[in-house]
Amino acid sequence: MTVNTMPAADSTALGSGPDAPDIYVDDDQGFGLYWVAAFLVDLSYGGPEEGGWWYQTGILAIDPWVYETLGIGPTGFSAPEAADAHARLMRTKLAMVNQSRPEISQTNSVGQYDIRIMRAQTMPTHFPRVRPHYE
Repeated sequence: MTVNTMPAADSTALGSGPDAPDIYVDDDQGFGLYWVAAFLVDLSYGGPEEGGWWYQTGILAIDPWVYETLGIGPTGFSAPEAADAHARLMRTKLAMVNQSRPEISQTNSVGQYDIRIMRAQTMPTHFPRVRPHYE
């Protein structure tokens, strides 16, 4: 498990392998619970610099069907290990939720569901909170 302390504007996380989900630290400096939930993730256009660039955006899944299919709902935890275990459990049926959804890199993408662990004082409803800028 990796705690990602990158600014909230950068939603791409540093991975440590497919079995270790990242914890995204919200822009409240990492205080609060570790929230585990499904987010509908897609790419948003960042700007024309260097031929154009894109960044990941996500909105909290609120459709009950998503959580019924996953068999488990969003929850907050005080310990990162408990959040990690919950996220792993939620990911076991993630392929069923994303069935027939194109990858986010495809032009006909409507987003893909992903399980995210984010540390914040309240359940995050979207990410990033601040639109990233090109440097």
